Amino acid sequence: MYDLSDKNMLSGVHLSTGYPIDIQLTNQEMVLATLTQGDINSAWESMCALVLRRTGIEIIGQIQIDSIVINGNKRKFH
Repeated sequence: MYDLSDKNMLSGVHLSTGYPIDIQLTNQEMVLATLTQGDINSAWESMCALVLRRTGIEIIGQIQIDSIVINGNKRKFH
């Protein structure tokens, strides 16, 4: 296990392989991932596009997100 104290990430499972995956998020991605007002669907899609461009990891349709870590605090996603 590792220290989550300064981490912002999504944790889940790759749908086709079943492998667990942790995706570190930048500050900009974190803002989009945690938006609670306005067009949250567009914000989520923008965040996923940024992650794909930065890491090559496609989230939508590929990853089942189980939890989100915000400033080191892990919580269930949805």
